[in-house]
Amino acid sequence: MFRPVPVVIAFLMTLSITEIVSAREKTGLVLSGGGARGFAHVAVLEALETNEVQIDYIAGTSMGAVVGALYASGLSAAEVREKLLSVDWNSTLQDVTDRNERSFRNKSFEGRNFLGLDLGIGPESVRLPLAALRGQKLALALNELMLETATVSDFDALPIPFRAMATDLATGDAVVLGSGSLATALRASMAVPVVYSPVGIDGRLYVDGGVANNLPIDVARDMGADRVIAVDTSSLRYSTNELTSVVTVVDQLTNLLTRRNTEAQLEKLTDKDLLIEIFPEGIATAEFNKAENALALGRESLSAVPDIFSSFAVDSENYAIWNNNRLDRDEPPTLAFVEVISDAPRTSSKTIANRLTVRPGQPLDNVRLKSDLGKIYALETIDQVEVSVVERDDQVGLSLETKEKAWGPDYLDFGFTLEDSLDGRASYNLNGVIRATNINPLGGEWRTELTLGDKTRVTSELYQPIDYGSDWFATAVVGFLREDRALYEQGTLTSSYATETREFGFDAGYSLDTRGEFRIGFRQAKIKNNKLLGVESLSAKVDDSRYFARAGFDTLDALGFPTQGVRVLGEYSIYDATLGATRQYDGVTLDILYPLYHNTGTTILGQGYLGYLFETAVADVTPRYSLGGFTRLSGYSPNEISGRHAGLLSLMGYQRLNEHSIVPIDQPLFIGFSLEAGNVFQDRDDLRWDKTLSGGSLFIGADTAVGPGYLSFGRTEGGRQSVTLSVGRPFAERD
Repeated sequence: MFRPVPVVIAFLMTLSITEIVSAREKTGLVLSGGGARGFAHVAVLEALETNEVQIDYIAGTSMGAVVGALYASGLSAAEVREKLLSVDWNSTLQDVTDRNERSFRNKSFEGRNFLGLDLGIGPESVRLPLAALRGQKLALALNELMLETATVSDFDALPIPFRAMATDLATGDAVVLGSGSLATALRASMAVPVVYSPVGIDGRLYVDGGVANNLPIDVARDMGADRVIAVDTSSLRYSTNELTSVVTVVDQLTNLLTRRNTEAQLEKLTDKDLLIEIFPEGIATAEFNKAENALALGRESLSAVPDIFSSFAVDSENYAIWNNNRLDRDEPPTLAFVEVISDAPRTSSKTIANRLTVRPGQPLDNVRLKSDLGKIYALETIDQVEVSVVERDDQVGLSLETKEKAWGPDYLDFGFTLEDSLDGRASYNLNGVIRATNINPLGGEWRTELTLGDKTRVTSELYQPIDYGSDWFATAVVGFLREDRALYEQGTLTSSYATETREFGFDAGYSLDTRGEFRIGFRQAKIKNNKLLGVESLSAKVDDSRYFARAGFDTLDALGFPTQGVRVLGEYSIYDATLGATRQYDGVTLDILYPLYHNTGTTILGQGYLGYLFETAVADVTPRYSLGGFTRLSGYSPNEISGRHAGLLSLMGYQRLNEHSIVPIDQPLFIGFSLEAGNVFQDRDDLRWDKTLSGGSLFIGADTAVGPGYLSFGRTEGGRQSVTLSVGRPFAERD
């Protein structure tokens, strides 16, 4: 039976609820920039949830944009906190690519200690990068944080509509970012001028939104907010007496950029709005190692005013409905296609596509995609990757848009090494390298290195993958080396030679991605030994042509002061008369470095080295192997003892003395020791343990911007001792 009264009542109740909802004033949340201090925003999110405050719009700048975007994307305050604290912000904002993300080939060049200047070169001039740091690690971190929103291109479609602030670098105008890739928008909002590269979006370059609008209250109002909760974590200006370090000076410059526009926005607040000012004392903009301190201070500030959100709270039932809807998430989409759109004239999209493990027909895997993005940036020619999930012809797919470095594709870098025993025997070298990248569609690279100092070396290598992104490769190498070589007998200089080596050769091999490689090839080498003084020890002319097989495996997390992983390098050489060698014999080298223990800054390393020639009866075989110098029989001067066979076992330990910081003057410092046993032998019969020398060293070290540095005191049995200063050559590396 039709009963109209209940229907009318139901209609009136629905109408009443609609009127109540529509009558509720919409609340906008505005989160300022402030660097590390921005972690205090998470305390505000926690308080909003505790007090059941429904947020309808969010606008943020820089770190405030990151916190706001995570909350707007459907995460709880606890999930926002967990995600943010899971990021190693110090490493991320320093833009130091994790060593395990670099190709094995690039790892092998680290011992040359290039500074990573990344200067672009062209026919007319040297082109500088647009900032000190490219922001690739930041881009990776933001992509990982925002992968769950990769399907969203309109920020109004997020569970809470969101806007990020940026600044147009060309005009200085504030720009509201409300569409596109959320991760890219956040990177633009965080791109501190000069420090991080500007972010290109639709043909315009954007930098940190704090420059133009650090507290975007007007943006929240334009989105539809009737009232605003504004949270300001940007610091007040320092007084003259407080400007006592580079940290406070950099912080002050940031404040000067942002404070004026912040104060202009504060004037837009009305009696209906709420301003929360949290200025965590003792936490500078760049001190991300104090993120948890900023969060704790934010909680402390809010606990002092428990009823601060009382006028913004909604009834529990409506809040629960809204919050449940906000937190509801879809399952990751199954990909129908994966495409690469390359805005990189010399980096083929096929090369990039072949590095991907994300495949059509599979659900979008955030962990796998993060690894793939790391591989793309490891090409070291890509400046920006924009990730989005797109729908096309009723199919969902993954789209990666890549942009090449604007100042490439050819690059110049410099570095230096020194090893000085402080007794007049020293090695100083200035190094330079030119890299011409992607010289053909398959990703070939032409690399030329020059060393000037106690050595003169020129090496030029053409590296060629055999297919797009292939692990198989071939190389052609040509080189010249001139060095003065001193030969000692029981610590006494017996002769000195000026040695010149000219060589060329070809290799072919297979790369195990970032972990290692195997290659075989040959070198045609001609050596001239010109005696400068002393007795005749070396032949005037030697042909050292050889075939070789070389293998390497390297998963160390660092080369200067590693804490985990392993490195194994081995080579077998056949000095073959049919190739032109003066004498026929074989040789093998093996070098192993393995961190045995690491905990709370303490690391113990083991290292083993072996060099062995299988033919010792040949009188004029050039001594192949040498020891001496820091951790290589530390009481001796560098390369003081040489011969046809060598063996060395070392145990090294070091303790980190300070916490890591992104402030350049606050570098990691270490104190350590080494225990060593080994020797160099002329005859095979001498290869016995009772013929070894023992010694060790005490050292202090630093992982500096110009490479690892060590100041050591070494002593070897028999009373030999030395003081050695070494910069740029890790103790794990041999020349």
